[in-house]
Amino acid sequence: MSTLTAGAVLQARYARYRPNQSNDDTSIESTAGTPTNNTSIELPAEITPLITGPDCWVLAKTRRYKKLIREGHLDKLLHLAREAHTKDHPDHWFAAACSLKRWEKYTLPYFAKLKEVAQKAEAVVRRLGTQINNFIYKQIWKGVNVERWAIAAQEVRHDRPGQSREKYFAWLCVNEKRLVS
Repeated sequence: MSTLTAGAVLQARYARYRPNQSNDDTSIESTAGTPTNNTSIELPAEITPLITGPDCWVLAKTRRYKKLIREGHLDKLLHLAREAHTKDHPDHWFAAACSLKRWEKYTLPYFAKLKEVAQKAEAVVRRLGTQINNFIYKQIWKGVNVERWAIAAQEVRHDRPGQSREKYFAWLCVNEKRLVS
């Protein structure tokens, strides 16, 4: 006969149904991009000075930013806070970028486009064997077909003095309209 008690049997049987306990000691930065259940969120020091106005406004915006952090958007908020300091009125710009109406319609698509641009730039750099520079970013934001021109520049021989993949790529990008039409 078994020496297990009824309580031990029930505990073993229903242990798999028990939800996993989350560790609330984890840092917010380590869980960037993933939702968190931690309700005692502190706003980062980069965001706090951007909340200005009457007390009711400060409280409302603080709650809004904490909600966005709980949803996993801390990295986006920090990026917007850094970018806000380059604007004329950083507090107004940050509040507008994080507002309820603009968040879904403009801010999240902006970050999706940023990610797409970074991926295109990495692909071009791999093909050309160079480092990422502002010219590549500008061409991508302009809508130039940089991947096509990077492939073309990679395939052509550049064995004469003064020739390089980078120069040919730049020429193709600048003269795209003339080449396509």
